[in-house]
Amino acid sequence: MNWMSKLLQKSAPTTAGPAATRSAPVPAPAPTQVRAPLAADPPEIWLAAVCEVADKALALDWLSGLEGDARLAEVALAGRFAELRLAAIRRVEDTAVLERVARLSRDKDKRVYRDCAERLKARRQAGEDARLAVTLAAALRALLDAAPLNLSQLLDLEKQYRALGQNSPAIDECQALLDLARARLQQESQARRELQGRAEAALALLRECANLASVDPAQAVDLRARLDALAGVQPGLPDWLSSLAPAKQLGESLREIESGLTELEAEGERILACEAFLDGLAACPPIDAPPLTASAASSAWAALSKPKNPQARQALEARWQEVHRPAVAAPQPEKLAAVDRDALRRILERLERLEQAAEQGQLAAAEKCAKEIAAALEGHRLEGPIEARLARATAQLGKLRGWAAWSAGQARDQLIEAAEKLLQASPGVDDLEQGVRGLREQWKQLDSHGGARGQWQRFDALLTRAYQPVAVHRAAEAARQAAAREVKEAMCGEWEAHYSAMVWQQSDYKQLEGERQELLRRWRAALPAGFRDERILRKRFDKILDKLDQRLAAMRASEQERREELIGLAEALRELPDLGRAITELKALQSRWGGQGVSVQLERRDEQKLWLRFRAACDVVFARRDDQRLRLAAQREAGKQVALGLLDAFEAAVAAVVAVAAQDGASLKRALSQFRADWNTLRANDRESAEGFEARVRDLERQASLAIERWQQERKNTQFELLERKAAIVDAAEAAAASSAQADVAAAKAAWDALPRLPGKSEGLLAQRLAAASGVTAKDLSAGRKVRETLLLDLEIALLLPTPEACAEARRKRQLEHLRMHFGADSLPTPEAEELLLRWYATAAAPDAALDQRLAAVKRRLLAVAK
Repeated sequence: MNWMSKLLQKSAPTTAGPAATRSAPVPAPAPTQVRAPLAADPPEIWLAAVCEVADKALALDWLSGLEGDARLAEVALAGRFAELRLAAIRRVEDTAVLERVARLSRDKDKRVYRDCAERLKARRQAGEDARLAVTLAAALRALLDAAPLNLSQLLDLEKQYRALGQNSPAIDECQALLDLARARLQQESQARRELQGRAEAALALLRECANLASVDPAQAVDLRARLDALAGVQPGLPDWLSSLAPAKQLGESLREIESGLTELEAEGERILACEAFLDGLAACPPIDAPPLTASAASSAWAALSKPKNPQARQALEARWQEVHRPAVAAPQPEKLAAVDRDALRRILERLERLEQAAEQGQLAAAEKCAKEIAAALEGHRLEGPIEARLARATAQLGKLRGWAAWSAGQARDQLIEAAEKLLQASPGVDDLEQGVRGLREQWKQLDSHGGARGQWQRFDALLTRAYQPVAVHRAAEAARQAAAREVKEAMCGEWEAHYSAMVWQQSDYKQLEGERQELLRRWRAALPAGFRDERILRKRFDKILDKLDQRLAAMRASEQERREELIGLAEALRELPDLGRAITELKALQSRWGGQGVSVQLERRDEQKLWLRFRAACDVVFARRDDQRLRLAAQREAGKQVALGLLDAFEAAVAAVVAVAAQDGASLKRALSQFRADWNTLRANDRESAEGFEARVRDLERQASLAIERWQQERKNTQFELLERKAAIVDAAEAAAASSAQADVAAAKAAWDALPRLPGKSEGLLAQRLAAASGVTAKDLSAGRKVRETLLLDLEIALLLPTPEACAEARRKRQLEHLRMHFGADSLPTPEAEELLLRWYATAAAPDAALDQRLAAVKRRLLAVAK
């Protein structure tokens, strides 16, 4: 029958139960009819008190004493106040109860439904997050069990972790596992980098060994130590790392280095053996030896193992030929002529300098003097003491040469030691380059005294190894500069092509200014090329900027002319009589000054000067407007004072009436009507002055309306109480008559007269019932009860109140009767609810607690309607 209910615009009959009570809550009685619940009262009393009390503050206070999610749910569904319902549902924790309240409050109480829906959604999300967190933790543990870690899988798991809520129970475990996985990933990445570094170091060592023809013992020890350091980490690599290509490459390099180093050591031993043999021959030259000794030396040299390196072998063979050359007869000196007196004098001068230089240890000066003396003596001879002095000086020069050679050897050893320290210290690239260059320069200075081949090879190998970072850095720097040059050449080519093809007349110059800034930003952000390339590229870039700046300068000149024109127009508006027109045109000029059509920004200094002139012209016009506004403001202030005086007078009058509203509600109505009429008149005459006081007016009207409502409700409540008391007197008289007892009509009449009169026809109807009470029978009371049942159904239908389930069928039939009467030919107007209530009390009937309970709900609804 829902279609009929919609047609009648009334709710369908409902059954008595929790659902029915929630769908149509019974209005609470007036505050005087609800007592405060006591601590000893059962929960049902607390629930009823919270739902029915008309004071919001009391309802919220009593709600704190109510326990149980089910009872709180009832308050959330049937409470009188929105704040009360919301406070009740916020205390509910049971998920099933929240779902039930959400289902029943949908489309009825948005705030309660929203709170339930949000909390249920949060709980569902928390459950889903907990499930996902457990799954994520298991996946992370499985990921950690494998080696190496799968990076893509770890990234996917991190993405899932970020999607989890931060309040999930397993979130801490997932965070710890993720931290462990990130640490493992870093360790594995570091292990890969270290392995790659070892593989590269092994390749470098292999190339170094391949470039060596032989090694001396010191070099062999150094190379063997580096090989052992690289080979020592190979057995300890994990299985996953050993299967990588760098590990295999490292193993192959180590094997090749081992074989090559073994061969180099053998080659060095062969060279050292040959050099030791030749050094022994040089100490005892075979020229003076007997033929047998020379033959034995040749056999011994032939038996020695020669180096495989062709150059080393050739050098040793050349030295053998020099040391083992056959003895030749010494040439007989020719008879030399004696030195003349002038030549002798020059020789003596040089001899004195030779002796002095030799005495002071000046080897270079002594060598020079010895060469000059030898040149002067060419073809001549000395005699006597001068020849002895020259022999002593020559012998002392030989000693000086020996000491110089020994000192040079010591200095070379120190340079080798410095090279080793430089290799071990690993300073910065610049310091390393300067150190290598300085050591090589010092070695070159020592080469003037003759050098040792073994020392030089060791020194050169050390500096070559030390210089490798510099070489790598230089190569990287050269590659970086080449890449930077290519990038900047590409940028210049791109910009040149772009601006060559640009139609300047159709270009957006504001965009061009942005492009210029972007060009500078990109150019400065690019890495610098080499010094020479950078200069060439900078000139090319400056040409592009100059071409762009020329176009922008032309547009700035045009823009400056436009600004000058706007300033002239603004200055012409200063004395325009029509101020409104001047303001309108001035605002239009301001929009044109910095509007969207402006495409070029002037120089800051020029922009500031032009703007100050333009603003000065605008300020004159705006000053005229401000003077006009001050005059209008003074007029409005005077009007507001008048309106304020009227409002204060009305407020005092209304306040006086509100103070006695409980005794004189009718006068309050008249005062409120008069107040509204007066204020509407004021608003019509001076609307602008009245607008500022509308809030006070609304507040005053609200106070008066609330007082009138309280007065009406109290009057209606008083009438109901008086009606009940008089009806109770009549009920007692009728009950006595129906039970054949002697009724005290005089006492009933006296009690009746002691009460005030009822308004309207209520007094007459009950008086008639009292007059006929002595003749009422039990049959009359039974018939009256049926009439009352019908009247009660009509009241519940009219007031949209629920009907007990036992009377649902009767209510449906009664609604059909009303429908037929409404659409029938003899249709009659439907009586009002108060008239039906009066008929109830005017009908003699036996008392019935169930009907009285239903009637109490009717009276509460009538009181709520009166409110």
